[in-house]
Amino acid sequence: THYAPTAGVQELRLALAEKARARNGLAASTDQVIITPGSTQALFATLNVMFGPGQEVLVPEIYWPNYVQEVLLLGGRPVFYPLGAGYQPEVGALPGLVTPRTRAIMINSPSNPTGAVFPEATLRVFYDLAREHDLWILSDEAYEDFVYRGAHVSTGSFERDLPEEKRRVFTLFTFSKSYSMTGLRLGCVVAPTVYTATLLRKCQEPLVASAGMPIQYGALPALSEAERAGVAKMRDTYRRRRDLALSILQPAGMADYVPEGAFYIMADVSATGMTGDDFAVALLKEERVAVAPGSGFAILPRFAADGSLAAEPSPSGAPEYPTNPKARHRVRVAFCVSDEDLGEGLRRMVRFAEKRRAVGSSRASR
Repeated sequence: THYAPTAGVQELRLALAEKARARNGLAASTDQVIITPGSTQALFATLNVMFGPGQEVLVPEIYWPNYVQEVLLLGGRPVFYPLGAGYQPEVGALPGLVTPRTRAIMINSPSNPTGAVFPEATLRVFYDLAREHDLWILSDEAYEDFVYRGAHVSTGSFERDLPEEKRRVFTLFTFSKSYSMTGLRLGCVVAPTVYTATLLRKCQEPLVASAGMPIQYGALPALSEAERAGVAKMRDTYRRRRDLALSILQPAGMADYVPEGAFYIMADVSATGMTGDDFAVALLKEERVAVAPGSGFAILPRFAADGSLAAEPSPSGAPEYPTNPKARHRVRVAFCVSDEDLGEGLRRMVRFAEKRRAVGSSRASR
């Protein structure tokens, strides 16, 4: 075998550039495409290029944990922008979050863990803010093919007619979701300029060298038009499962919004009186159903005066950080199991919640 080129094999870079132009509306040349061993590595390399220690990145307040972990690993500070009804950004709050230390804005639409899809008007607010304050944008579009109403919009498409030197959007893609290649670890970044792509390549070389060559060649057929029907079928399957989840959770008062993308919902367990953490542990023990507590998607790091992370010790002695109260009584449900297993798991979850609700009501009446 041979090492692959650090930026990726040329055939796959060509195919991804064409896909980014045709499907995402990006002004993407082959030289702007960097292949990575999974989009997690794409995220790390991109953040490494965007900012330095002590600088700030705007991140949604309910987020995929790797965002904040990687910002902190690189010595940066996450600054959280608020989400309102349906986990949509409260765009009026955005300008007040920008400081002289702000370097980038992170967007994840469709969202993990909420399933929220940001409308084009919201994405344009982010983009205009970035242009006004000379910020980078990192647009994580891992779930681009799972939008259930309307079409996916790539933020980078807003700058396709601009000169290269005026572009500022890094767009991240993965083969894990649309093509079910999670364990093979393959993703990519479409950089806004050839220069920033060169920085990404130079960052990737000492970290991971490259993505595996056999996997890159194996991924080429996934980008063919012939495979689009399979992706559309998968999207229809997840839409059906989303609808199934809502049909079970809404009557129980455990779904207060409709996720329009990805394959998750943040279910509301507040009526049980339990935190999401306690609910998830007890549900697994009593009903053998696994969900993710909302707190894992909402940790709020604290910093000491010297810029270091400040945490309170937990009873176990491990450091502990506060979490956003908006996630305190939430659990994430994923739809990526069979219809039968999803339906059975959710019915068990509702049954468990109703039992806990009844216990709470009984105690309150004494």
